[in-house]
Amino acid sequence: MGKTLLKRALGSLAALGLVGALGFAAVPAQASERPIDITGYTVSSITVADSSCRNVSVKASTKVKSDFVDSYGIIDVTRNGGLVDSLWMDGRKISDRAFICPSYDGLGVYKVGPADISAEYDYWDSYFGDYFSDYSYYTDNTSKTFNVRGKTKSTLKATRSGSKVTLTATAQVYAPEKYRYAQYNAKKAKFQVKSGKTWKTLKTVDLKKGTAKITVKQSKKKSYRLTIPTATWAASTTTKTVAK
Repeated sequence: MGKTLLKRALGSLAALGLVGALGFAAVPAQASERPIDITGYTVSSITVADSSCRNVSVKASTKVKSDFVDSYGIIDVTRNGGLVDSLWMDGRKISDRAFICPSYDGLGVYKVGPADISAEYDYWDSYFGDYFSDYSYYTDNTSKTFNVRGKTKSTLKATRSGSKVTLTATAQVYAPEKYRYAQYNAKKAKFQVKSGKTWKTLKTVDLKKGTAKITVKQSKKKSYRLTIPTATWAASTTTKTVAK
């Protein structure tokens, strides 16, 4: 069989998915098992304040072996193990956009990877005294997570009765599936009082039904606020300062 015919035969077998069925023993020992490796992904978390679908840019860095010729592949984008989208990999550079619909896919942690790859490589055949091409099929388990968070907003009210000040805070987070803001039962929210130029935490609380309340003893007028840290599915928020 000549070089051209051999290449055509190998290409036909690869296209039919028969190379794997015939066993990788036919692959020359000097060939790379992984002609191209994904070394990392670049993707940014987003915060949403509406229920629209959006595109999230994803880029990947790769490292190729000396015998690499070309490659293609499919990269999974998942949430909680469920497939959200599939990205297309072609050649050395990977740049694509993941289509995310928060109203359907939800808020929280998303994952890019793994990738199913088909890579073409060259190898030297001593029998024919020439280079030939073949394919390697494998899964690259490199991954990267990003977050889709709902925008949050919060308010703080202060009332005084003698030397006691009651602070009442409320918080909401945008819920894409409801197409509106909803009560946010934030965790580890901090009621704070301004002391000089710094803020001192009075108490750390978890909101219930989107509300939290504390009463402090303070005869002098002070400035207060509530801060809520970033969660996997909700952005951070800080109320306006109130003085009482």
